[in-house]
Amino acid sequence: MQDAWDVSLIQPRIRVISDNDYSGDPDGLVQLAHHLLSPSIDLRGIIGTHLREGDPWGQSGGDEVAAAVAAANEIVELCGKTGQVPVLAGAPAAMVDIHTPQRSAGIDFIIAEAMRDDADAPLFVVCGASLTEIASAYLIEPRIAERLTVIWIGGHEHAGLAVPPPGAPDLEYNLHEDLVAGLVFFNHSSLRLWQIPRDQYRHVLASRSELKVRMANKGPLGAHLYAKLAWVAEWLNNAGYRAGEVYCLGDSPLVLLTALQSAFEADPASSRYVTMPCPNLLPNGLYSANPGGRPIRVYTMLDNRLLLEDLYAKLELHAAGLA
Repeated sequence: MQDAWDVSLIQPRIRVISDNDYSGDPDGLVQLAHHLLSPSIDLRGIIGTHLREGDPWGQSGGDEVAAAVAAANEIVELCGKTGQVPVLAGAPAAMVDIHTPQRSAGIDFIIAEAMRDDADAPLFVVCGASLTEIASAYLIEPRIAERLTVIWIGGHEHAGLAVPPPGAPDLEYNLHEDLVAGLVFFNHSSLRLWQIPRDQYRHVLASRSELKVRMANKGPLGAHLYAKLAWVAEWLNNAGYRAGEVYCLGDSPLVLLTALQSAFEADPASSRYVTMPCPNLLPNGLYSANPGGRPIRVYTMLDNRLLLEDLYAKLELHAAGLA
């Protein structure tokens, strides 16, 4: 008897473009592998984006976008998807002002995919780093706002919903990668937004022990991902920083909110959010109230059980040739 949930029988329900700084924190590589192993999405394209100038994550010694594209291509190959999903270069740097978009192959791809008239599946652009690509795409072609939803990992905590962690800067890391793009996105666009702010993405914690048991020995893909995460621990140890025994897989909610939506009335039903008027973004990374702002979703609870268990199961199935 054929398994009704055989991977070959699962049809994609949504289109996804994955936009992330794959040469930075390797949590993005975990997110990308998880998306590539998820049959309910049609992963249309992958965009490797820039880091902030002088960012300590930058380890390529040169072109971080090229390094991001190369890192993403490694994951595509390990997932057995070579030639099936294009990997595109993002903009080389942050935007210079709110009126001038950056240009890149990734930005052009977002516009082209959004403006297609031959696709009826909803389109999500999932951003695990800066907002450079999507803000630039909007400035070039504002009509994309009616044709896609942006899911963004980033931004400061919202007053009344959460408080910042001890010692955290006001300018959250991903927003800091391109503050100007954030100003365009929040203050000058009509783009739909599902936001996973800092207080929420920090919740996606996996222990060294579970990663050792449930990722490291799951074939070449699992070993590669574990090695990338372990390298960070080594880097921090060598710098004299005591990082403890957990890793934040902070980009993985991008998979939870797309691939793992409910069967009926499809939505990320096991996670919680509030709908609020989009605030104005201030140059210091904080918000000011904007009662007339477009409605946005701000997630306040993520189903980390579903997220992490699905990741580990897919790695094991892939390693066994059953994905």
